[in-house]
Amino acid sequence: MLEIPEKPKSSLKTAPVFVVGPLRSGTSLLYALLNQHPEIALMYECDVWNFPRMFSNLRFRGDWKARLEFFSQPFSRHRLIYGDSFRGLEHVRTPHDLYKTFAEVRDARVFGEKSPFYCTRLAHLAQNHPGAAFILIWREPLEVHRSILDAASGSYFFRRPGMLSRFIYAQEQMIREGEQLKQTGARVYHVTYDDLIDRTEVCCRGICDFLEIEFDGKMLSLAGADLSAVFRAPQHEYLRRGKIERREFSAHEDGPRIHRKLERYRTRWNRLNGRKFRHRTDVSDPEPSLPERMRDRLAGLIWYGFDGVKRLGFEFLPLPWLRTYRQIKSWFRNGQTERTTLAEELGGHKATILLSLAILTGVAIADHLTGPAVSLMAFYVIPPAILALIINKRWGTAGAVISTVVWAFVQNADNPFINRAHLGIMLWDGVMRFLVMQIIVLLLERIRVEIKSEKFSGD
Repeated sequence: MLEIPEKPKSSLKTAPVFVVGPLRSGTSLLYALLNQHPEIALMYECDVWNFPRMFSNLRFRGDWKARLEFFSQPFSRHRLIYGDSFRGLEHVRTPHDLYKTFAEVRDARVFGEKSPFYCTRLAHLAQNHPGAAFILIWREPLEVHRSILDAASGSYFFRRPGMLSRFIYAQEQMIREGEQLKQTGARVYHVTYDDLIDRTEVCCRGICDFLEIEFDGKMLSLAGADLSAVFRAPQHEYLRRGKIERREFSAHEDGPRIHRKLERYRTRWNRLNGRKFRHRTDVSDPEPSLPERMRDRLAGLIWYGFDGVKRLGFEFLPLPWLRTYRQIKSWFRNGQTERTTLAEELGGHKATILLSLAILTGVAIADHLTGPAVSLMAFYVIPPAILALIINKRWGTAGAVISTVVWAFVQNADNPFINRAHLGIMLWDGVMRFLVMQIIVLLLERIRVEIKSEKFSGD
């Protein structure tokens, strides 16, 4: 009997594929479906290029793999390393090497990465990866914002200030840089979240044609999908259910101002990117004015700049410092408890609040009587310390502010020559005093939580 030799598998493609869309636009679902194809091996949010562009070349001269692993654990999440050893990855010198190595481990042809943080990095990616292909996903702006609000209930990351400004800036940049890619002849494919949910097969077949690979029916289901690289976070639990369906959001209100703003931007984005959103808009619908766009762009630049500075710190500060910072941050976050309302706290701790005010009044009087030559700094710390230790950090911080103001008032009355003639000195002293008190408040808050969580056994 004549044996037909097995057809050898095609070699790796020469350029990566990047799946990009704003946060909460459906990139994780698209990633999971694409990776169901046996010839596709995309990495999940390594974010190796999510870095200030001007410092990119400098960072690759150092221990970028160890620092990237410390920052977001891409090597361990993708099971390329175990523990802290990078043995076997000595040949990985560039992000391109990293993508190819992961694909080789998966025995796949198509390699690359999925990341929502590349909305502002498309041109940079095209420059560093000639011939790269881009799959851009679009979702209704109002749905994205509601999804962000929903995720914020379980994730500090989405509760950060400036999330709306970040989203608008990222969407604007993705449209702008996507058009630049098109003009330079780069390979770009557009996907809408609605098609991904409602017409999954048509969507996946189109992507396979774009990638020049055969369609595989496994892409139509999340059954058995490898989600080990996806962060264990509340916002991804819906994906882990294994169903391709539109999510029902919790009862979050956008607010009329934000709702109208996003409607104006949807009109603009539909005009700029070929009307890829479900809700069609008319040419007469209002778009954001130039001053509004400038304000939002400036806000986005500021928040992205803040994120960039933080990212620089993770790349260039000594790793022992960063480990200590992360441990302290985790220690404080783990100590956060569910807050009660101000009315409940006020009703349950009247005696504590009145005692703190009485102590502060007594300290202020004593400070005024003793004059500026005698320091009573330690006594001003007592009221906010009592509030933090017995009630919570919120009341301790309020006490620190009040103590600082009273302290400054007494100092101004006792030594008007310095403080009235040099307002800057008084402001500086006030900020320094508040910082000292706030550090004490944070530590006492954490001690309070530790004490509260202790389980004492009876004798």
